[in-house]
Amino acid sequence: MNANIRTQRGVALVVSLIILVSLTMLGLTAVQRTTTDLSMAGNQRETGLMFQAAEVGLVTAENFIDNSNTNADFDDPNSGLHTVPDNDPSWFSPDYFDATTWANNSQLATTSLKAFEQPRFMIEYLGDRSQNALASVNIGGYGTQQTGEVVSIYRSTSRGVGLTGNSVRYVQSYFGKEAP
Repeated sequence: MNANIRTQRGVALVVSLIILVSLTMLGLTAVQRTTTDLSMAGNQRETGLMFQAAEVGLVTAENFIDNSNTNADFDDPNSGLHTVPDNDPSWFSPDYFDATTWANNSQLATTSLKAFEQPRFMIEYLGDRSQNALASVNIGGYGTQQTGEVVSIYRSTSRGVGLTGNSVRYVQSYFGKEAP
């Protein structure tokens, strides 16, 4: 019996160390996976918030257009309201990817969203559908059939910033309105 005890002396220690290492690896894997899942959920929340903020800006821009009585309202680039000259090849839209353009030359859309900053928008009056090549946008997919009504075309661009301020979403739409 004495010889049997001597041969088994280190086996329990080795087996317990192997089990301990295995449990540690399982624990580390679980922590790493949880951290990755939290990061993905945060990114998804950030993406949703940016898009919602940008959508608020678009809705505000469309309401501004709808409530405007004259196209002369769209001649103040300092407040983000631009009139695109008819058939002017030198015309360039504002630089949407430059943060200073948004800080200095846009309208603020107020919302209760908890974002890093409130959404902002710019509107470009492209002219009447029959006057400006840029305004010949087919809104709503109704073919090339044009009614006898004068329809003014606007391009709205909105910028939404996420909760952290590190990510930005831009959304753009065209809006047609019977000319006043």
